This record gives sequence, C-alpha cells and structure tokens, in this order.
Amino acid sequence: MPCPRYGFGHKFSLMKNFNPVFPHDYGPVGIYIHVPFCLGRCNYCAFVTNPHDIAIEDRYVRSVLKEIVLWADLAGPEPRLGNLEADTIYFGGGTPSLLRPDLLALLIESCRSSFRVSPECEITIEVNPATATRNSLALLREAGVNRVSLGIQSLDDPELEMMGRLHNSTEAVRSFEDLRAAGFENISIDLIAGFPGQSRESMRASLSKALQLSPDHLSVYLLEVKRGAPLDRMIRAGTIAKPDEDLAADMYDDIRELALGAGFEHYEISNFALPGHHSRHNMKYWQDELFLGFGMAAHGMTGRRRYANLENLADYQALLDGGTRPFASVDALTPEVRFKDALIMALRLVKGVDLAALGRRYQVDAVSFVEETIGDLEDAGLFVFHGDVLSLTDRGRLLSNTVFSRWV
Repeated sequence: MPCPRYGFGHKFSLMKNFNPVFPHDYGPVGIYIHVPFCLGRCNYCAFVTNPHDIAIEDRYVRSVLKEIVLWADLAGPEPRLGNLEADTIYFGGGTPSLLRPDLLALLIESCRSSFRVSPECEITIEVNPATATRNSLALLREAGVNRVSLGIQSLDDPELEMMGRLHNSTEAVRSFEDLRAAGFENISIDLIAGFPGQSRESMRASLSKALQLSPDHLSVYLLEVKRGAPLDRMIRAGTIAKPDEDLAADMYDDIRELALGAGFEHYEISNFALPGHHSRHNMKYWQDELFLGFGMAAHGMTGRRRYANLENLADYQALLDGGTRPFASVDALTPEVRFKDALIMALRLVKGVDLAALGRRYQVDAVSFVEETIGDLEDAGLFVFHGDVLSLTDRGRLLSNTVFSRWV
C-alpha cells in the first residue's frame, strides 16, 4: 500500500521547480591529515599508502606543513574559511601511529597557529596495534591527541592472519590497555565483519571480547571488497571465496544485539558509542559540515567545492615545493548536488534526517523531493517516516546503496 502520510504511489521522476540554494556555512570545520605509510598492506585495503621510511617521513611532514600554511594564507576557495573555527583534527591513513610523536606534534601546532583551533578540539589518531608501544602511546597523549581509533579488526588470530594484519589478538588487547594507562579516556575499537572465512560465531566472540575491554566507541564495518585491493585480486583468481552477503546480514543483527546490550547507542550505519562519545569529526561528514583535507590523497569540502589531492608522493611534494596546492581534482558543487550529498550522508545516521530542517537549510521542499525519488521503494521496507524525519530501517541500512543510488 502507498504511504498514506505522503501518498507514495508513483515512480520517481525529476521534481519540477527543484531549485535549492547554497546554505550558510558557519563552521566549525574539521581538519583531516592523511599519513600514507604502512609496514605492509592488509588484504582488504585499497587506500593510498607507501612503505614506511624515516627519511621519506620527515620530507612528507615538511610538505604537509607547507600545505597547511598555504591554505591558511590563501584562505581556501571560499574566503570565509579563514575566519571559521576548527574543532576536530583527525589523523588517518595508512598507519598514522607510525609517525614520530614529535612530527605529529609539529602538525598539530601548525594547525593551531594557522587556524582558530578550539581549546576543546577533538584530536584523533588511528593506531595499529603492530606499531604501538606503551611509550609511543604516552608520547601521542603528550603531543595533544585525546582520542584514538584502535584498528583491532578481529580478536581471532587465524582471521588476523587471513586479513594480512601484523598483530595478534594478545597484542591488540595489550595496546588497548596501554592506551588506558597512557591516560586516553576516549578510545574507539574498529572491527571488520564478513571477511571470507569468518564465521558468525567467531565474529560474536571477537565483538564480545572487544566489549569486555570497555571501549567508549565501536566501529564495525561490513567488509566491502575494494577494486585494486589484494583481496579483490584473490577473489578474482579464485584463491579465496567471495564474501557471503546473507552471513554478513546475520552478523549485522548480532553486532546490533551485542552492542546495544552493552549500553552502546547505534548512531550510524557502522558506528556505536557510549553517551557523549560520538565521533565528532565523522559527524561533520554526516551532518553537511565543512572539512579540509591535508596530505596526499586527502579530500576536502569547502562549501562550494570538493577537492582531492594528488595520490603520487613525488607529484604531491613537487607542487608544494612550487607553492601550489596539490590538487588532483577540484569539482564545483551546485546547490542540487550538495543537497543530495547532505541527504545521503544524513540518512546514514540511525536517527535519520529531518527533511523539514534540511528543506529550510536549502530552501526547497525536501519532503516532495523524497516522495518523487524513492517513494516507490516504500513497499521494500527500506525506510520509515516519523513525522518529517526519514530514516532507514534495519533492512534499509543493509541495502542503503539501493536508496542512495537514486540521488547520485
């Protein structure tokens, strides 16, 4: 039956008189810094990385420092960016925990001197247990880091070996304990579900062990086989089985059951948090806020433009040596594209998206737009309405790309 609240009963079409405007962006912004070094590549990874080398590391950090200053001096594509506060800094990779703490401190200080960084800034670093010692983690805390995303991925040793991880479960637990000993009060654990060879029972066991550590945040990602990753080549060659989508769906149910039972709030498709411990940086992506990306392969969104940096290290450094921002691409955003992006990202949140508020932000009838673009999917049980709030169902979160594809 068509939804009586909105009369969904016709196929999607291009809405007439759909003319959104750019919203006002007041900040604060987020800062992402990419650290593209790893000791080895995990089988599922398709991110931009390079073998770790101390000499290259120093040169790379000098280049990122130049980029930060260059952005601050030029104030970005939109002049008002220079006047906005930054309240999150996120070091991703790669393996950012390979970076010497003194170099990390230099990058943080450059952000503070180049932008108006909030005194309550959330500063996150991704840590690989294979690169963490109690001393190095304590130095990260001294450098100003106050949040850690610990890439455990599994607490089953055979699975870790299959994934190509360089740590074992004992080292992962020890890294978590060392983080607490170093004074970190905001720790997230990352796990992967649905890896070939992983069972429902082993997934539950890993998650249960992770929850026993009492993390503050939990990210559990259903495996996506990325083109170009070693795992993709192994599957194509027939040396490893394809992921089982039905098994992954069962795992997703188990993840929710165990995390909610441990007092976590399920707030985004793959993310759970104890009260007050949502990832403030990632919320910027999901709530249509601005972010700057520094480092090779980093991405940013400055309000009216999206950009991506060069992925080749030598090219990245050469442009910065010449005083030029190292763009691989810069795409002008239209109000319509940005509206759709905002809708997609907000719908990843379990609380859903308030279409009335989104419509006011872009000065359009967001409800009618949704009626005409995904209304025919209602019978599939992928979404629900609560007043003007649109949210995905449990099934919809598993099949979210079916909904999102209507707006790409």
